[in-house]
Amino acid sequence: MKYDAITLSILWSRLLAIVDEAGTTLQRTAFSTVTRESNDFAVVLMNRRGQSVAQSSISVPSFLGVLPMLTQALLKDYFPPESWQEGDVVMTNDPWLCAGHKPDIGLVSPIFRKGKLIGFIGTIAHSPDMGGSLWGAGARDLYEEGLMVPPTKLYEAGKPNETLFRLIEANVRAARQTLGDIRAQVAANDQGIRSLQRLMDEMDMEDIEALSDQIIEATEKAMRQAIAKAPDGTYRYSYDADGDGLDEPVHIECAITIQGDEISVDYTGTSGAHSLGINAVQNYTYAYTAYPIKCVFSPDVPNNEGAFRAIKVSAPKGSLLNAQKPVPLGARNITGNILFAPVFGALSQAVPMQVQADCGSACWCIVLNGQHTDRKKPDATFVEYFFLNGGYGARPDADGLHVLSFPTNVANVPIEVLENDAPVLVTEKSLRPGTGGAGKYRGGLGQRFSFKMIGKEPINISILTEKTKTEPHGLCGGKNGSSGAIRIVPERFIPPKGLTKLYPGDELILDLPGGGGFGDPAERDPAAIERDKILGYV
Repeated sequence: MKYDAITLSILWSRLLAIVDEAGTTLQRTAFSTVTRESNDFAVVLMNRRGQSVAQSSISVPSFLGVLPMLTQALLKDYFPPESWQEGDVVMTNDPWLCAGHKPDIGLVSPIFRKGKLIGFIGTIAHSPDMGGSLWGAGARDLYEEGLMVPPTKLYEAGKPNETLFRLIEANVRAARQTLGDIRAQVAANDQGIRSLQRLMDEMDMEDIEALSDQIIEATEKAMRQAIAKAPDGTYRYSYDADGDGLDEPVHIECAITIQGDEISVDYTGTSGAHSLGINAVQNYTYAYTAYPIKCVFSPDVPNNEGAFRAIKVSAPKGSLLNAQKPVPLGARNITGNILFAPVFGALSQAVPMQVQADCGSACWCIVLNGQHTDRKKPDATFVEYFFLNGGYGARPDADGLHVLSFPTNVANVPIEVLENDAPVLVTEKSLRPGTGGAGKYRGGLGQRFSFKMIGKEPINISILTEKTKTEPHGLCGGKNGSSGAIRIVPERFIPPKGLTKLYPGDELILDLPGGGGFGDPAERDPAAIERDKILGYV
């Protein structure tokens, strides 16, 4: 069956509404701030072959293609199609099957109609804790990073696996938050299934195969047509990053080959595995490489299987970008979040008017862990996340925005929520003048964010920063943005990445980098220069 263009457009919009509604269910029933406030999750509807058909609008790029990869692996190696039952939910946080580190939990549910398996729906969400070392870069190997659950039925035919629930509860901090988030993921899957069934009843559909094939084919065609407009060739870019921010930096080599309507990315020459947990597995590297390519060539094309068939990504086995057991992976997001910069740098040689300069941070992450002194709270133990951003990179036709997430799109935790959930007082949140790189278009400004520990007992803190030793790159003649810095009062050593403690009265001051500039600074509009001076941006 072939749907006409109008019907296809309507059905596509309905499918997006279904996964977005499921995402809202997850967000509103989650217990942790990392899911409820920062939106670190995704919902994906898949056909019975595990190919993605629609993904929730609120989704972090790290989850692009991950749930389909997971579902296809489940079908091939763990649970063949005939073994699934209505009411099943399979769970895993295996980094090589799922999203690259243990805190990201994947749940996959089958969709049945009239007794026939017609598809799957899945969610991934960042759990507040999975045991082991506090989430971040501080673990020495994979095993210190907590509990790893191989693909296991969390629910079988609707019946909960109480052993697995008890096992998780016994191994994590803030168990109420962690189990609450897992149940919120189950609720999201259930909501998506109910909504899809209503649509199928309304449209008198027996399955979604014809619809999914037509959507995927149209998406693939649009993506290939966009790539084919770029000049063929191989384009290279080198990029240095902080590594540990002290004495073990990392280097990324990126070679992008465009040939006809296909594009391949090769990271040969990239650093080997790092001693800190900033290593990325292949599926995570693919997600954060494919996403900027999609932004360049076809940003309006839907996120589904077809958008990524023309993109191939490879990295040397055992390298920083294709990590193997038992290297630590906890903070792989820092590495994934900088891959857009070498990708855009290479593509600037082919399609300079379709890329942007480097952004002021791979999203900085802070995790606070300790005990509430108010024992009336449901959990004595707290694990609170918050994320910070630097300046956005300038574009070929516009200045970079200030303090904006890219390529991840996790949201800020409101100050009021942070101060309510952890014993801290935010003392400053302000723009950093002069941190955006100069150019025809200026990079966005970084920010200063500082807070004081006001509790009576020390708490644990995990810190993930980037570009404190290096600078965000300008493009096409634009200048670099300013690097960031981290310090603590009273003054003592504080790791740019790693685990430490905050003591009562400590104030942590985080200065985030500005974005890179785009184009020759001599070509900047004098009126824009004057406006920057008036607004205090320089």
